[in-house]
Amino acid sequence: MFSFFQAPALALIGGWIRDIGNELTAYSNQMTTHHWGIVAGCAVVFGFLCLKGSGVNR
Repeated sequence: MFSFFQAPALALIGGWIRDIGNELTAYSNQMTTHHWGIVAGCAVVFGFLCLKGSGVNR
């Protein structure tokens, strides 16, 4: 089924995923409440901008 993937390629992809997870964990452990507030505010603004849409269809 997955014969087109070689074993070293799968190990490389797994290593990338593990590295990304480790970096995200390290960053999130160093963030303070102030940082999380900024991230949450940006997420809310982004959500409202997505809900508003581009206005092209109007």
